[in-house]
Parts: sequence; structure tokens; C-alpha cells
Amino acid sequence: MNRPQRKNNPDAVRARLLECAARLIVDEGLPALTLENVAREAGVSKGGLLHHYPGKNALIDGLFEEVVDWFEGQVEDALEPVETTPSRFSKAYLRVVAAIDMSVPEERRLAVLMLMLSSDPHYCARWNQWVEARLQRHAETDLTPFARTLRLAADGLWLSDLGGGPDSNPSVRREILAFLEHLDATEAIPAGSPEQGGQ
Repeated sequence: MNRPQRKNNPDAVRARLLECAARLIVDEGLPALTLENVAREAGVSKGGLLHHYPGKNALIDGLFEEVVDWFEGQVEDALEPVETTPSRFSKAYLRVVAAIDMSVPEERRLAVLMLMLSSDPHYCARWNQWVEARLQRHAETDLTPFARTLRLAADGLWLSDLGGGPDSNPSVRREILAFLEHLDATEAIPAGSPEQGGQ
């Protein structure tokens, strides 16, 4: 006998719930993120939502993890193939942020992450742990002042995107990325610094 097929794919339902939650945050702000609104947008009952995420905090946690996993995948894809490339992680981090197109729904997740980081110290701490873990992994290439400058420039682009500032224009972002990528990292390190072997 054939087993009856489940009406809904649980993974697909969870993905739809997170997608709707992200869209609500970007379009209407964090106050619009209620269980009722997400359930309505996703076309499920509130009980169905609670089956997958037993409360608003669980839903936000799921969204945070999903966005960070997506961002990490983008950064991994942007890494230079040679592991000893100077500022390897920081350059990839900058490339991903600089290439974000906020008109593409999937890429607007970055705005969701920025909003979450700016409004909740808990998620800010978790994000800092994620960055710190990557810096430990890339300690041989990404602890220089130049690498830190690249990451801070990327964070500035996030902030510009969030506020719709003039530097969020795609052509300006490309100019900024080209300028930073072609800087000589050795010239950005002060003479006598530990990175140059000074005393």
C-alpha cells in the first residue's frame, strides 16, 4: 500500500515563514513582525506557525540563523582560492557587501541582519562571535590594519544601505570596491608595526 503523502513539506513551510518574516521587517520595520502578520503573509494558520516556531523569539532566532548562514555562504564563495592571500576573508566580506543589490529580494536579507544587529544586543553579540570565529580561522591573513579597514568599510556600506544614503548607489559602490581592492596592503600598514616585523 502507498503511504499517504504529507500535504506540506515542513522545510518548505519553514522557509516560507522566514521569507515572509524578512519581507515584513524590510518593508514595514521590526514592529510589523508579529506572529499574526507572518502567518497571514505565509498563508498558514497561527497554530501552523507555532508548530514550527513556538514563539516570536524562536522565529527571530530562525531568521537570524538563516540570514547569517546565507551571508556566510556568499563570503565563502567570494574567498580567493589561495589561502595565504593577504586580507583574504576581509576582501571577500567587502565584495559580498559591496555587491548586494537591495532590489533583489534574497539579497535584502542583509538589511534584515543590519536591523536586527542595530536593535538587539543579543544578536549583536552573536554576530560578533561569528566574525571573531572567522578571524581566528583567517588569523594569518586578516588581523592587519588594512584587513580591518576593509571590514569597517563594508560595515559602513551596510549602514548606508539601511538609510538609503548616496553611497548606496551601485555605481558608487563599484568605485569604492575598486579603489579599496587595488590599494597596496603593505602601504596601508604603518612602518614598524608588528605586521611588518617591527620592534
